[in-house]
Amino acid sequence: MPAVTNNNGPGPWSADLLLNHAGIITMDAQRRVLRDGSIAVAEGRIVAVGPSTEVDPMVRATEIRDLKGALVHPGFIDAHVHPTLQLVRGVLPDFYEEERMVREYGPPSAAEKTEEEEYSSVLLASMEMVHNGTTTFADTGSSKYLSGTVEAVESIGMRGLVGHMIKDSGDTPGWFKDPATVGTTENNLERLEDQITRFKKDRLSWSPASLLGLGTASDTLLLNAKELSESHDVPLIMHQSWSKDEVDACQIRTGLRPIEHLAKLGILGPNTTLVHMIHVDDNEIDILAQTDTNVVHCPAPGIKRGYGAARIGRFVEMLNSGVSVALGCDAANWANSLDIGRAMYLACLIHREVRGQVPAISEEMALEMATIHGARAVGMAEEIGSLEVGKRADIVIHNTTAPETHPAHNLVTNLVYSSLTETVDTVLVNGNPVLEGGKLTNINSDEAYARTDAAAESLCARIGFPLPGTWPVI
Repeated sequence: MPAVTNNNGPGPWSADLLLNHAGIITMDAQRRVLRDGSIAVAEGRIVAVGPSTEVDPMVRATEIRDLKGALVHPGFIDAHVHPTLQLVRGVLPDFYEEERMVREYGPPSAAEKTEEEEYSSVLLASMEMVHNGTTTFADTGSSKYLSGTVEAVESIGMRGLVGHMIKDSGDTPGWFKDPATVGTTENNLERLEDQITRFKKDRLSWSPASLLGLGTASDTLLLNAKELSESHDVPLIMHQSWSKDEVDACQIRTGLRPIEHLAKLGILGPNTTLVHMIHVDDNEIDILAQTDTNVVHCPAPGIKRGYGAARIGRFVEMLNSGVSVALGCDAANWANSLDIGRAMYLACLIHREVRGQVPAISEEMALEMATIHGARAVGMAEEIGSLEVGKRADIVIHNTTAPETHPAHNLVTNLVYSSLTETVDTVLVNGNPVLEGGKLTNINSDEAYARTDAAAESLCARIGFPLPGTWPVI
């Protein structure tokens, strides 16, 4: 295979931007790491990538940036996040048990939120993700004001898969069955089709076939959502097998474990993505592998809330069986951080500690989870997740001024264990800079923080947050 790849025939090749003399982790099929590499971008897509000595003479670029050895990698993909909850991050005491947490936090914040507050929440979440090198995220559906959510995401310039909370029934105990948030099957299908057709896949922020899941979807809703996902070429994404109660409820209702039941319905496949997936058995893992179904592992909330993501989770077995496993950060007060770099680091470490096995998930596997597996999970495997010719120019550039980036013996090791996202300097989406020199380019950050802080204060005042912690605040 030639060191330089380009689909445009013999050079010279025209480009809008040439990034040269970089340390590039391509995540391509060969997993090439280029010590002194170049990437050429034209009309938002990568037109050449390879060693600088071979790419540079073949490219005529409008703009050339000498990166002086800076680390470059594909944009991270957060395959599960709830951006609409960001304004209430940090309002709940750490010692709250799960039932009390969701009762005092979920329904009030969802019911009381105004359109301005939801917009501000999504804006803040998007700002944080871009600062951490995330260029695409997926929500299983938490928006009350979907147009505002889309506007907030696109004002930052990143990609977001967003939608309404869709559920029509529930055999899972708890607040997920709250009658105020459960609609009829017909109304939910109308909302689902409306969000998919209004916010189409050809834009930055668009809607998949998103369901809440967790046993809150009837078989009719599941089957019709799957049909919509296939006809519109968007992924079906939902929470699944999060708790033992959920699994037990499914077995009582159907006589089958959840993944067995979904397989029987014909719901599984390469355009289906299941989030959390902590409580699965060997047979279910085999089904996931055979159907090429995607899974999203959320290590931070899994261990912060004691769900058993490492203690019970079978993500190592899934990966070893060929299941595509992406990474997600989940939500405020579950992980408290929208940083896929941190999720990548945790995925590497927590399974080793529980199993006494090194490695259980290697640094290379964790980086794949944050990029190419994430691209599969959001239905964009042919578009993002690696730095290859023809793919969208979603690119993260790190600085070289932080001690964490030195010495650069192994670029993957440095990224996963040392620098993480602390050294993110510049982020491109479709070749456009959305973060430059550590500063957002499309909005005024100071004005945005003032807006989001005011919205958070207003929301929390109405619903009595923050709740008292263990230490006195004077």
